[in-house]
Amino acid sequence: MRNIVCLVTFIFVIAILVACGSNVEDTSNKDSSNETKEIVNDNEETATNTTSNHSETEDNTNETREEASVNEGDGNNQQGDYEVYIKGEVTEEDDKIMIEGESNLLPETRLIGEVAITTDTRGYRFSSDFKEYEYQSDVTEKVEEDGSFSMEIDHHGEKGKETFVSVRFDLFEEQADEIVRHYGVRGQNMEGPYIYKYRDEKGNTMPRYIYNRAEVVTSFTTGDDKVIRQFKEPVVGEIPDDMGDPNVWMEVDEFNDDGEYYYMQGKSNLIEGSMLELSSGHGRDARTLVEKDGSFDFKFPYEETDDPFVIKFRPEEYQWNIIEKTYGSKGQKLKGDLAVSKSYNEEHQYIEFELEDESKEIEVPDNVELEIDGSDVVMLLPDDILFDYDEYELKKEAKKTLEDIADILDESFNKEDLRIEIAGHTDNQGSTSYNMELSEDRAESVKAFLEKEIKNNKMTIETKGYADTKPVASNDTEKGQAKNRRVEVIVNLK
Repeated sequence: MRNIVCLVTFIFVIAILVACGSNVEDTSNKDSSNETKEIVNDNEETATNTTSNHSETEDNTNETREEASVNEGDGNNQQGDYEVYIKGEVTEEDDKIMIEGESNLLPETRLIGEVAITTDTRGYRFSSDFKEYEYQSDVTEKVEEDGSFSMEIDHHGEKGKETFVSVRFDLFEEQADEIVRHYGVRGQNMEGPYIYKYRDEKGNTMPRYIYNRAEVVTSFTTGDDKVIRQFKEPVVGEIPDDMGDPNVWMEVDEFNDDGEYYYMQGKSNLIEGSMLELSSGHGRDARTLVEKDGSFDFKFPYEETDDPFVIKFRPEEYQWNIIEKTYGSKGQKLKGDLAVSKSYNEEHQYIEFELEDESKEIEVPDNVELEIDGSDVVMLLPDDILFDYDEYELKKEAKKTLEDIADILDESFNKEDLRIEIAGHTDNQGSTSYNMELSEDRAESVKAFLEKEIKNNKMTIETKGYADTKPVASNDTEKGQAKNRRVEVIVNLK
């Protein structure tokens, strides 16, 4: 009996000890869990405070990027992607400019469409710093749920005028709160070739007034024929490794003219937004801004001169604050062979790059149209001078024209490593698949001939067929259809 009582007592004690151990372990785990929760809460509070401070100073960048990941889907340029694009077609009518386009900007985003005649002759992405209008009209429209947008803008109604048409997305314009949160108060979340920096319209130069803008621009000269233009994707070159270095270098890759305008293309390691001035002995003056890849371009009226052209960069001349900070408000941080001291004070420096008037005239055959659009030189060849109807073998008389084109490519450009695109186009008659094959075959025929004629073997020539997807005139008339049947030789100067 005593043995049974002892056994029961022993089991009872063991049970109590196990229970106590379990409670001790549970308490330990609870304490550890509570401690972890406290750390997490502390971190969350810190993160919240950091995000709050960040919101006040850096415009909710992290928060908006987290929100964006929900909208981006698989990242294939869906609406809400940070790599923004804007595409579209511009159609000229008697009293209106019509734009039909698409974008991956969020639905309800406000876009501004503008039609202008301006004395600022910079072709692409002309800055509001330099705009002086002869004519200006604009509208605001919203991006639809499917990414499409439509615009109808008043036409100036004048013939023979170079007309600029642009579509842009500005963050300082009135936008819905969710749009601002998504892209950033200054658009700092946006990226890609369509994006560049600009000042707000009040003219402030401090960092909080420098915005990212998404924009596309095209231009045409009004005439009897109503034109159609497609917005092109901007070309961004390789960014210099030493961009922002006070030891500034500058080079001019291309200096051409068409007898009406000079076209100058260059590159530097100056940072984006740096303002350059160009002048000559005639007192000619043009201004431009350095792009994100260090490139710059000038377009200004042609006038024969023996005086050299001078490009200047002056940090003290109304530059953005970040530029003054990089090079000194008086240019005192500038170094290198191009740095010049002012006569009255050696601490005041600027950059001066001088070149002779060695522009090469681009003179195309009478049956070829020439168009210089930003960094692209386009030579348009109507199909009837190249091919018989519905054929892709070159006519005998076409070879003289193409020989002249080959000479232009060899002699009128300074760069050896030019990139050439041969683009074939058709009207809208027939099936799209047939027209696509015909346009590709015609482009290949032109490429094969030019490759034999061009002496510069460092050029890269590519071909592409567009069928009827990029008309330059209405397909409603035979005259318009004839203009759309063409081959374009496109020289990219970047």
